[in-house]
Amino acid sequence: MKFLTFCTTMLTAALAAAQGPATAWYQAVTVPPSYAYHLSGRSDRVHGYVVKVDDPAGLRTPGLILLASGIDAGEGTVEVNGKVYPLPALLGAANRQSDKSEKNAEGKEGWYSFSSGDDIIGKLVIPLEASLLKAGLNDVTFFKAEGRDGFEVIDARIEAVDAVAPQIVGQTYHILARGKPSSVGDFDYVYRYNGEKKRLEREIPEWRRRGKVIFYRAGIDWDHLDRMFEMFREARVNDVAAHIPADSTTAEYQRVKAFIERCHAGGIRVTAFNSLGSISYRDLLMNPGLEKWISRDEYGTLRWRGEKGGNYAADLQNADYRKNALLKHAAVQMDAGADELYYDWAIGGTGDVLEFFAEVRQLAKEKGINISIFGNCKGNILADEVCDETKSEGTTEAGVWDGKWVHNVAQARFYYASGDGVKPYESKYEGADPGVPNPGAYDVREGMKMGWRKPIAEASAFQSHFAIAEAGDKMLDGWVHKNNALAMEVWGQISRYMSFLADHQELYTTVSCVSKLGIVAPPHIPSFEVSLTRASLYNALVEMNIMYDVLLLHRLTPAMLAPYKAIIIPNITWMEESQLAAIRTYKQGGGKVYTIGSTPEVRGAADRYSHPEIFGRLGEENARTELARELQQLEGDPLVTLTDAPYVAANLVRKNGTNRFILHLVNYDKPLRNVRVRLDLTGFSKKIDRKKIHCLSPDLEASIPVQATAKGSLLEFTLPSLEVYNVVVIN
Repeated sequence: MKFLTFCTTMLTAALAAAQGPATAWYQAVTVPPSYAYHLSGRSDRVHGYVVKVDDPAGLRTPGLILLASGIDAGEGTVEVNGKVYPLPALLGAANRQSDKSEKNAEGKEGWYSFSSGDDIIGKLVIPLEASLLKAGLNDVTFFKAEGRDGFEVIDARIEAVDAVAPQIVGQTYHILARGKPSSVGDFDYVYRYNGEKKRLEREIPEWRRRGKVIFYRAGIDWDHLDRMFEMFREARVNDVAAHIPADSTTAEYQRVKAFIERCHAGGIRVTAFNSLGSISYRDLLMNPGLEKWISRDEYGTLRWRGEKGGNYAADLQNADYRKNALLKHAAVQMDAGADELYYDWAIGGTGDVLEFFAEVRQLAKEKGINISIFGNCKGNILADEVCDETKSEGTTEAGVWDGKWVHNVAQARFYYASGDGVKPYESKYEGADPGVPNPGAYDVREGMKMGWRKPIAEASAFQSHFAIAEAGDKMLDGWVHKNNALAMEVWGQISRYMSFLADHQELYTTVSCVSKLGIVAPPHIPSFEVSLTRASLYNALVEMNIMYDVLLLHRLTPAMLAPYKAIIIPNITWMEESQLAAIRTYKQGGGKVYTIGSTPEVRGAADRYSHPEIFGRLGEENARTELARELQQLEGDPLVTLTDAPYVAANLVRKNGTNRFILHLVNYDKPLRNVRVRLDLTGFSKKIDRKKIHCLSPDLEASIPVQATAKGSLLEFTLPSLEVYNVVVIN
């Protein structure tokens, strides 16, 4: 009994601390099930809260507000101080995409995909009887109905409401970030946000445009700067990462500032690196006053940024923190000459990140500069939209390893979409990084001995840019001192490939993907949407060289759909009426729709339909043949057909406003001979000049003419060799 009294006292104290000043609402605090519940053998409890209400009389029309997912009709109930209320069904409750496997452990490829476990989340309002509320602690417990698989409750609170019956007041696909738990407040921000802070193509600095940056972030040897700048010249580097200290009075700051000035004198831009929303445990010990800037959980406890500790999560909603830490540091970096501000871990609440980036923009405007913002937003699409450049993580080393084709093309397609086809993004290849776990030059994998050629080729072919990423101390030392044969071989390959990109920049700038096929996709985190069930579809299309564009659902309009001969809707479990209307308009204009699963409304509009079970079979040849047949019925013959090229991925782009096409071919396996290529440009070009076709490659000493046959829009030719990367220029 004494222990129970103690726990109650501590909980009350924590609630009081968390509540803070009087608010218009009262936060629910998670509580575990009771010992008695465990003894009962029951398993119907979904989630439990207590809510401390200081003045129930002040809430004349009280209601329970919650975020939830996966609620079907009759799925469950909520019990408030013993009174049972039914839960309304979330419209189009999502198929379970939650994956609790090892790949979703912290830091793994799927970790950022799931903070709710379902495709969509909704905001629900449950009106409460005012007489039920108590001054003090109120019990709120959610239960699933017998025989149901349950649902997820993400956040809850009590406030005054207008509703007279349980209802859904809003829902969206899960585009909230993983950096902190989803909240009702951030949901409201996302739900009401209309893209007013979105960064447009014309606003992006000219130097930062897609295809123009060769980025180095592999570390600086400050004792050998002459050699570093020699390396930059060898690899044609025009953007370098640096850390600029917040204190402009230090010798370190002066050193970095001088480095920036030297970069600028050599035509090199500088990206200043920052970690957004992080306060280290060490810094807190040295300066206890920092505690006021740290985010707190519902109990009032300081929140760790990651599960393992080391760094606390700073509170981006704290105006003092933004002004006197983040913006003050940003001003110092701008004054030092930084051309771009990189923000790692930009994955707090979506509204928090967007507001902060808006403040950075305003600061730069006041200084009369157009600063570029490079956000590592972990694919939080709304945060990506306000950046000049975004970043992918979880990108793995490209190649054929142990008989498995490893590529990142699906991820690239998503980032192309999230950047509206115009914004650049960086591909940081985690598996292609000898700095993880920093083995040194003589221990790197076979792919590294090739000098990152396949990752560079893949990134370039699919409109990304490869970052010369953290290479490890031994690798960097070998580059600087030229005393490690393998390190120098790697650097030579990097330099050769980067020089090729610099010499042929026109092939990568102002180009757009060519496709007859669009895939409507929910706005999941694009880096990691590929870890979901739909990944098998995206990868199958890539490996069959069927060109496609990703069409993000939250942007869907008739104008977006119009250019495509056919679209795929891959098990979309809920659409807003405006999105359904866009599809109907597309159909009326002659467009074809193929759906896999999806809602009854979508299936009713589809020309072709497959059961979702096909996702699990797309690794099999017969299922891929079935898929290809379905698509051919809708879009006609494929744009690109390769023969005798089992591990080659193609990407077809067009120089904007011209009849010039560029075909990128990336070979992930052993060098090939006599690769046969067929292009069907029907609908894109009426005539091809077969005499104006040539092949370029960083693996070739010079460009070679291509002997081709052409008939109208149909082109056929054979490439004598394909080592890693070929670029065929047409017209």
